[in-house]
Amino acid sequence: MIESMMDGIRAFLVDLEPGTFDLYHIASIVLLLGSIPFGFHFIRHGRIMQDTPTSKIRSVSQGFVELQGKARSIGGKPLRSPGKSQDCVWYDYKVEERERSGSRDSWKTIIEDRSDNSFYVDDGSGVCAIDPNEAKLKPKTIETWKHDRYRCTEFRIDENEEIYCLGQFETEQGPSRDKVTKESTQAQLDSLKQNQQELLRQFDADGDGEIDIDEWNKAREAAKAKAQKMVGDYYEPTQHHFLLKPFNNKYPFIVSSYGQDELTSRYRFYSIGSFIVFFLSGALAITMTLIKLGN
Repeated sequence: MIESMMDGIRAFLVDLEPGTFDLYHIASIVLLLGSIPFGFHFIRHGRIMQDTPTSKIRSVSQGFVELQGKARSIGGKPLRSPGKSQDCVWYDYKVEERERSGSRDSWKTIIEDRSDNSFYVDDGSGVCAIDPNEAKLKPKTIETWKHDRYRCTEFRIDENEEIYCLGQFETEQGPSRDKVTKESTQAQLDSLKQNQQELLRQFDADGDGEIDIDEWNKAREAAKAKAQKMVGDYYEPTQHHFLLKPFNNKYPFIVSSYGQDELTSRYRFYSIGSFIVFFLSGALAITMTLIKLGN
C-alpha cells in the first residue's frame, strides 16, 4: 500500500510542469530546513517550563521566574474590550470586511485595536506588573462573530482570570528611611524659609527679628525630629515588581491563560508535528531531486 502510494506521488510529480515542479522542490527544501529549528524551539521551551519552579512574588529572587496568579488591572480600573464590552486587562480586536473577487471571497482587515496597558499578576503574596508589548500572549478567550459582510474577532485576558507567566523578574526599590527623612526635613526647612513670619515666631529666641546660626540649627533639629516621627520606626521602602523580556533570548516571555501542563502538552504536540514535517518534506525533497537528476 505504501509502495503504491509512493508510486502515485512520483507519477504526480513527474507530470508537473517544469515551473511548478521547481516551486514544489524549493518549498520542500524550505520546509525541511525550517522544521528542525521549530521542533527544537518547542522542545526547549517546554523543558524550561517544566524545569522552572513556580515562585511567590513576595520571596522570589531576581532573574528568570515562573509566576501564577490572577490578572488584575492597575489601579483597579479594568479595560473594556471594544467588541464584547467585557472587563479585561488585555485585548486584541480585529474587524474584517468580506470582499468578493469572481467566485472567491477574501477578508480585508479594516480595524485593528490592541491594548498596550500594563497589568498585574496577583498571586496573593504580592503583585507584579507586566508589559504586554514584548510578551507572547496566549489568551484562552477568543470570540468570533459576523454581522452582514463584517467578521469580528476578539482575543481577551479577562479581569481576575488565572494566568501563567514566564519572564525576567526585576524589582525597583523605593527610597530608604534615611533618604525619606532627609527629604522631609529639607521640605520643612524650605517651607520655613518662604514663611519668614512663622520662622521668626518659632525660632527667634532673642527677639531681634533675625535668625542667627544657633537659631537656624535649632530649626533644623526640630524639622529633623518631626520628619523622623512622620517616617516612624516601622517604615519599609516601597517595592515595585516587573516581569520583563528575559535578557537571554533563549528564554521565553510568556503570559498565558493556559496552565503549565496544557502549554507543555501543546509544545510537545508542536515539536512532534515539526519533526513529522521534517521527515515528510525530506522524503519529498529527495524524491524530487532524484527525479530531476534522472531527467
